[in-house]
Amino acid sequence: MNPLRHALDALYLAGGVLGGVALAAIGGIIAAQVIGRQFGATVLGADDLTAFSVAASATLPLAYAFRHGAHIRVDLIIGHLHGVARFIMETLALLITAALCVFFAYAMLDLASDSFEFEDVAQGSVAWKLWVPQGLVGIGVAIFAVCLIDDLIVHLTGGTPSYRRAAEASALERAGEEL
Repeated sequence: MNPLRHALDALYLAGGVLGGVALAAIGGIIAAQVIGRQFGATVLGADDLTAFSVAASATLPLAYAFRHGAHIRVDLIIGHLHGVARFIMETLALLITAALCVFFAYAMLDLASDSFEFEDVAQGSVAWKLWVPQGLVGIGVAIFAVCLIDDLIVHLTGGTPSYRRAAEASALERAGEEL
């Protein structure tokens, strides 16, 4: 495996792991609130922290999930195409999606930068710094954009993109289970 592929796969895995940590944080925060109520204690800022964790858990693992075929793909059009037409449609789909993700990542990271510069804080019971969750969302979408560009390059150079490899592996597993 070449070093670039290894580094990219490590980046996607890191996003997946951080997304898992954010998901576990949601459970921890909710558990702290439930246990706290039993003892008459209030967890200040828990609602904001939960919302921030939800945003991070939704965006950080996007690339990892995409590489492993965990995204829902609708092949209503592409599924009926073959040859050059399918190649062009997949290229367009990857290109447009990557462009949208690059734009969204830029917008979120710019917003996080502004929040950091102006020391913007949440308006809840605790003044959490807003640049942290905004930055995590921006990083998650940026990693996903890199993943999409990665698959676009693989597709354009005649390789099999990760989403197709994962779908084919899944179909083989289902066929093996039926036998």
